[in-house]
Amino acid sequence: MAPGILANGFHDRTTPSSTLPTRRRPYPHEGLRFDPKLKPKSYRMTGTSPDSKILFLDVNILDSTGNDPYRGDVLIHGERIVSVGSVPDVEGLRHDPKVRVVQGRGRTFMSGLGDAHTHWTWNNIALELLGDIGVEEHTLITARSALCYLDSGYTMCYGAASAKDRLDCVVRDAINRGTLPGPRLLANGREIAKREGELAAGITAFAEGPLEMREVIRHHAKIGVDQIKLSMSGEAITETVSAEECFFTDEETAACVDEAHRNGIRVCSHARARDSVIQCARHGVDVIYHASYTDEEGMQMLEKVKDRVVVAPALNWLYATVYEAEPFGYSMEKAEQVGYRRELETAIKALKEMHKRGITVLPGGDYGFAWCPHGTYARDLEHFVKLLDFTPMESIVAATAGIAKLFMQEDELGKILPGYYADCILVDGDPLKDIAVLQDHSKLDVIMINGRIHKAQPTEFLNTSAVPPSLQEKKSYFNFVAFEDDLGRSRIGHLDLGDSTIQPLTMASGSPLANLSQVIELGDEGVVRAAEAPFPLSSVKLLPPLADRDVLCIGENYRKHIKEYRESGFAAADNKVTDSPQVPTVFTKRSTSITASGTDIYPHPGFTQTMDYEGELGVIIGKAGFSINEKDAMDYIWGYTIINDLSARERQRDHRQYFMGKSPDTFCPMGPVAVEAAALSGDIRVQTYVNGEKRQDGTTADLIFSIPKLIETVSSGITLQPGDVIATGTPHGVGVGHHPPKFLKPGDLVEVSVTGLGKLSNRIADPGSKNPTIERVLQKPSSIPTYNLDRTWGGVGLTKVAPDHYINVRELGSKSPDAETIVFIHGLGASLEYYSPLVQAAGLESNYRIILYDLEGHGATPARASSTATLQTFARDLDLLFAAKSITSATLVGWSLGGLIAMFFAEKHPSRVTTLILLGPGPTPFPEPAVEVFTKRAALVREKGMEASGVANAVTTAATSGATKSRPLAISAVRQSLLSTHPEGYAKGCIALARSRGTVITVENLRMPTLIVAGQEDAISPVKLAQGYRSKIPNSQVELLKDVGHWHVFEDLEGTAEAINRFLGRL
Repeated sequence: MAPGILANGFHDRTTPSSTLPTRRRPYPHEGLRFDPKLKPKSYRMTGTSPDSKILFLDVNILDSTGNDPYRGDVLIHGERIVSVGSVPDVEGLRHDPKVRVVQGRGRTFMSGLGDAHTHWTWNNIALELLGDIGVEEHTLITARSALCYLDSGYTMCYGAASAKDRLDCVVRDAINRGTLPGPRLLANGREIAKREGELAAGITAFAEGPLEMREVIRHHAKIGVDQIKLSMSGEAITETVSAEECFFTDEETAACVDEAHRNGIRVCSHARARDSVIQCARHGVDVIYHASYTDEEGMQMLEKVKDRVVVAPALNWLYATVYEAEPFGYSMEKAEQVGYRRELETAIKALKEMHKRGITVLPGGDYGFAWCPHGTYARDLEHFVKLLDFTPMESIVAATAGIAKLFMQEDELGKILPGYYADCILVDGDPLKDIAVLQDHSKLDVIMINGRIHKAQPTEFLNTSAVPPSLQEKKSYFNFVAFEDDLGRSRIGHLDLGDSTIQPLTMASGSPLANLSQVIELGDEGVVRAAEAPFPLSSVKLLPPLADRDVLCIGENYRKHIKEYRESGFAAADNKVTDSPQVPTVFTKRSTSITASGTDIYPHPGFTQTMDYEGELGVIIGKAGFSINEKDAMDYIWGYTIINDLSARERQRDHRQYFMGKSPDTFCPMGPVAVEAAALSGDIRVQTYVNGEKRQDGTTADLIFSIPKLIETVSSGITLQPGDVIATGTPHGVGVGHHPPKFLKPGDLVEVSVTGLGKLSNRIADPGSKNPTIERVLQKPSSIPTYNLDRTWGGVGLTKVAPDHYINVRELGSKSPDAETIVFIHGLGASLEYYSPLVQAAGLESNYRIILYDLEGHGATPARASSTATLQTFARDLDLLFAAKSITSATLVGWSLGGLIAMFFAEKHPSRVTTLILLGPGPTPFPEPAVEVFTKRAALVREKGMEASGVANAVTTAATSGATKSRPLAISAVRQSLLSTHPEGYAKGCIALARSRGTVITVENLRMPTLIVAGQEDAISPVKLAQGYRSKIPNSQVELLKDVGHWHVFEDLEGTAEAINRFLGRL
């Protein structure tokens, strides 16, 4: 195919151009003809100087017309583009001191991006929590989201709903006035829904029937929205309102569209369901969100009205919920259970067909949720290419010119053409070759909105002196602070030193930041503000910025301090300290001495009576280095923090070295913040106060050995690592330097302030207090790993059944106190999700209390590496589960290994098991030949994992029937179950089976009614084994499933459900 010719479905012809390479037929959005009466108000952004001129030289111009990119120059005057490609008098402009000139070096110059499905008021938490946020905090959240969009290269946002009536409108107007930074916005209000059909009550405007809906829409129009939104269908994640159900009637939808259009505003709709899409097409809804379950009837109706309707699928929400929500506690199995995987597959098929038929489909991914966070908006463009078969050009044009068409400003937004607003981005990369480059904020070198530069490094300009100070971009820096969240996990935020609030920070990907080492590794562009409201500093426990290794310290680096210390009488007798040392004195403070700002300092009674303070600047190393030259040393610095080098002077003297006197527990307060080196320039001042009295005051200009010299010295024989901290020495004024000495005593408040780093504050504790360090050390995580814990984000949502013993449990079904309980025990290589379809297919939830749980190391239950799993430990866990859930007696359903556990438990606790249902139970005792097989298998998966070891494939093949192997979905379910099992959990299950050779379950003692379900082609637990159990268990029966192997539920769900129902029905 010739370069520049795009072919996809109905786009198969080209239109020649006399000046540029060929282009394709018109894009779908070019055929849109919205009613002119619905054009939003013309908002004008203020704040751009009409005299401003910016010249971009040698850029690769991607103009969003569909033409191939081409090299050229671009001139911007005021708020608009005036020349593209060839700029008149370019040399004169280049040398004009009033013109800011950017050397493009072939980078891509393109329109700012647009989002058709924007929620500025969402803040990466669950929808139902948004209604509880105060309007003041929510305004800040909305403003931050707007800034995040602009930081991500987005200059057009089409509002899809606001959590409160006027938030979108207020922030939109503030941006247009120039009060706040942000993109252009067409604002929405609260989404309109019927009672019991809403997604989240706290953010919904309720209305029942056409008359009330008209009234609500008039209210929305009155407060100044540009469009309104109907919530017509449900959402799978709620598990209460189905995504396939339409809650509006035709009469209601028609009334809403009529009333909105009467008021000159357009209508959007949350419409996943088939019937809701049909109603939207029939009655004139302008923007359809999602449209996942569009069938052929709906497709034909959309095709007929494609000149007036836009579909914005919010594809990333579906994709992320299925594939990326597990770290946030929403498993892939859960997503599949509630229907998201099916919805994603159905939506992709429908959207491809829409694209083929020329229906306008625009990007916008419903961002603002935990696993679909703000700042990741450009993922939609990649999804359009990889999932919907858009070409990169089609995806980009949809996100630029297509959104401009949605704005009804296609003649002045969304393209790089003369006369258009200068909403532009300069990209270090070619998005036509790699569409994902637009997700990398570090590659967005220049961002402009309305002719104003929002982001650009000073080095971008050929002549930075020509830039007026008022227009120069000033970079802001984070005051990185470490703190514990409400779950006890370490997090990183930005501390506002003015109002003492913390703004949580995340990686640019949206993942939480756990420590400063991650910040250092990610670099400047890898950290962004989280879309969460700030909270008071006083509401959390502060942590030191870095606390995992010893601090490197410099002694005697200020001349006046050398003098005072030498004259104090506490210098060791053989200490030959001079006023002009030839090399720095280097020592370390043990990591256990590190504590945070705000903590109390343990006074160590009996160890020291001469506690002294030393306020210091701490240098934080940013990259590894060895034998670093002094002239290069500043390149190795990441940033700075504050340190109080507390000292026990008599110990320092008596041991004739520093370590013992400097390293007592809590003797190294650090923080409260760490700041990048670029944030601090010039001399840095260090001051120390005790109970408000200034004791120390010095600057880095007074250092004997400069910071670069210290780095050269320390690295001469030691490899410095990222995160190493060097305390640079203390000025004069320490307690021991006074006459008489002013040592610290209980109750004293010591405060060290450093330029740009705030104040490190600590109080000396009472002598009768406890040393907090021993408690902290004892609470440190064990060096023995606990596997599988990351799936629940450190254990969130697990059920505690004993001290330090947690199990993943799901309880379903009847809440009646009289309901019988059924406990399901899965087998090796599965999880509780194995039983979810069975519970539903058998209809057990209506009459029974259902308990599903994961075995050790399976599903979401953690596994400690040192624990040895056996039938006995599995039965013990089941016993603990009975106690934790207050189960007096229950029916046990056990599959495979779970069948053995159920029988073993029933033998030990016959009064607590009313009924047994065994699906392909394993043999007892375990046969000797199988012991070696499972022992080797355990070692294999521990070495190579489930996939590379071949175990997943081998088990899938060996444990399913011939008929099942011809059904890809069933085979995929088996493989997915095995691959989702942690290798350590699988290995423990194997070892438990191998060790059960010495455990004999006397099945003849099982007197409760027992059903044994066997697959006729089960090679693992063959029919002969089931019949053997039948002959030994007194009150038992066997049900055979035809064409079924060992994975009964996946291979024959209906047959398994029917067998269980027949059995339970006879009891």
